[in-house]
Amino acid sequence: MTKQALIQKTADSIYASRQIVAFSGAGISKESGISTYREPGGLWDRFPEGGSGGMMAVMRNHPEQAPQILLEFLETLQKATPNPGHKALVDLEQMGYLQTIITQNVDNLHISAGSSTVYELHGNFLRLKCLQCERQQKNHPKEYFSMLTQIIRSISSLTMESLFEHLPRCDCGGKQRIDFVGFGESVQQLNQAISASENCNLMLILGTSGVVHPAAMLPVMAKKNGAFLIEINPEKSSLSGYADLFIKGQSGKILPLVVDALKKNKAL
Repeated sequence: MTKQALIQKTADSIYASRQIVAFSGAGISKESGISTYREPGGLWDRFPEGGSGGMMAVMRNHPEQAPQILLEFLETLQKATPNPGHKALVDLEQMGYLQTIITQNVDNLHISAGSSTVYELHGNFLRLKCLQCERQQKNHPKEYFSMLTQIIRSISSLTMESLFEHLPRCDCGGKQRIDFVGFGESVQQLNQAISASENCNLMLILGTSGVVHPAAMLPVMAKKNGAFLIEINPEKSSLSGYADLFIKGQSGKILPLVVDALKKNKAL
């Protein structure tokens, strides 16, 4: 089947569905300039211990490089903006097809693009969470990144834990931390994500390797409950065997074409 035929098949399948979930991973953010952790030159490639302990483990094992690692990450997040893939998902929502996005990304790009219902399994790096009252506080990006940069540069021996100690207190007086999920911590909004996965009749799998659990189990759950799975990825993943349709390519290039095909379907 040609790529154009696959795009049309995707549009036809979406057109016939009314309960659609998008499941996104680092690949969709890569198209906005945020490198994936596992790619050549990525954080886990440069610091292999990150693959089993995350950024916190990298910073603990390389304290002399910790400030630069974190400042580079913040600079990348600051520069990143939603790409055509994020925007196409907003279009699908506004057209009445897409109900939910489940993402493993912490970069806020789905929300920034304008998507309404986004379950962020691994949290959101632009948000603070109180350890006492559990209130989540979204921040103005420019002011937030400026504050974090100043704190990072002021700490002589930087760890993620020492960074948290320097964050402002919550209104209740409790300590706050950046609201992302580290290795070994429980993912967020999992129950909502499971419910959405089990009740959808079509799932779009976008830019994920499918190796991070428990997130990777969600497309499998959807499949077991009868959902039609469409994967859009530059390369096949560990989830490709479950997909009913696989389109090789970037979400930012494929999804806008799917939206165009859907508009033509509606016009007929």
